[in-house]
Amino acid sequence: MADPTKLLHSLYNNPNSPAAYSGVDRLWYEARKVIKKLPRKVVQDYLEGHRTYTLMRPKRIHFPRSKTIAAGFMTDVQVDLADMQALSRHNKGNKYILLGVDVLSKRLFGVPVKSKSSNDMLEAFKQLIGQMPMKPHRIFSDRGLEFKNKFVKDYFEKEEIQKNESTHSTVKASVAERAIRNVKQRLYRYFAQNKTLNWIDVLNKILEGINKSKSRVHGLRPVDINFKNAQEIWEKMYRDEFSKKRKKGAKLKEGDFVRMGVGKGAFEKGYIPNWGIKS
Repeated sequence: MADPTKLLHSLYNNPNSPAAYSGVDRLWYEARKVIKKLPRKVVQDYLEGHRTYTLMRPKRIHFPRSKTIAAGFMTDVQVDLADMQALSRHNKGNKYILLGVDVLSKRLFGVPVKSKSSNDMLEAFKQLIGQMPMKPHRIFSDRGLEFKNKFVKDYFEKEEIQKNESTHSTVKASVAERAIRNVKQRLYRYFAQNKTLNWIDVLNKILEGINKSKSRVHGLRPVDINFKNAQEIWEKMYRDEFSKKRKKGAKLKEGDFVRMGVGKGAFEKGYIPNWGIKS
């Protein structure tokens, strides 16, 4: 077998690659399209030697969550703002990303936003919905004032889009928040790899890469889900019984080098480095 390092490097470091700045399984899946019998261990070893990956690999903490169920394809979209204020001077004054996600297909849409003002949010929503294959029936957000201003409400009413909000300030648009974490994780790995803080010029490529990557939820690429297969996907996501998770053995053995976890508060973000420099 030829040395796969060049292939893995290309797949991992290309922003619009489905495997860009992702994890072992996604990179392995994409690499096997070229090298069919590539062992997973080869991909794991490659990433273990990749500084950006080892610094920013997420720490998994699982909490029970209620399932979010969509009625169909592009019927239910969740939206949220990704806070990018700290990098605004590197991105033409844009402080936020308005991100939308179709709950069924997990397809992402996103536009830069300069502020939370009524005019900026209205224009951002027009652009966001313009990216979608059809107008959604419903849009769900948290209770942020930027989602409740009169201009935005009037726009949704005119477009006959039902606007729903969480009933409690602690309840969030969980699907959109998870999507934001995914986008930011890829962006910050891109920043670390390319020594830049510019996201506005690469956002569309990052979103394209995610939309072309296989989703763990339904097993397909979001771009491959449409009206023709939406019912089949719905059945798979919401009616099939969950398979039991396989028990996994210990991942480490005595003598392995590890990174020490950086202590974080309960609500700190998952896209900044989670691990120390020392090994």
